[in-house]
Amino acid sequence: MRPAAVAATSREEEARHLLALYAGDPARVMGTVEAQLNVLAGRAQTLLSLTGLTITVTGFSGTSIASTSRTAATLIVTGLVLVLLGAGQCIAGILAVRWTTSIAPCELEQALLHALARRDEKTRAYTRALALVIAGLTAYVLSVSLLLLAVPAKAG
Repeated sequence: MRPAAVAATSREEEARHLLALYAGDPARVMGTVEAQLNVLAGRAQTLLSLTGLTITVTGFSGTSIASTSRTAATLIVTGLVLVLLGAGQCIAGILAVRWTTSIAPCELEQALLHALARRDEKTRAYTRALALVIAGLTAYVLSVSLLLLAVPAKAG
């Protein structure tokens, strides 16, 4: 019976594991981190698409929703602000470019630790952006719900 895989407990342990896993092959080691950064960039693009749709829909229906009640207006504005903050977090925290080649010449393990630190920063930024977008969309959906609840029922 094989023991269960256990996640690395530190960045240093993760770096050592990657170096051992790929026998110190720089292209494969750094390629793994690059692939992870690409996943984060793709997820950030998805969040940005969602925020763009939210902003576009608000342009068409925001006035109708906000005119339902003071609560609906507050919710839609709150939702829009949170979605915009999430978009900003995506752009500034995840999609901001800092080239790995800008690292001063050093040993592979040091370069890997730097790349892993950058990946971890971007992961935290993604987590914050996702939380902001979810909170914003929740407020937005609540405001739309108030609009729908305010529509009078048809007779008959």
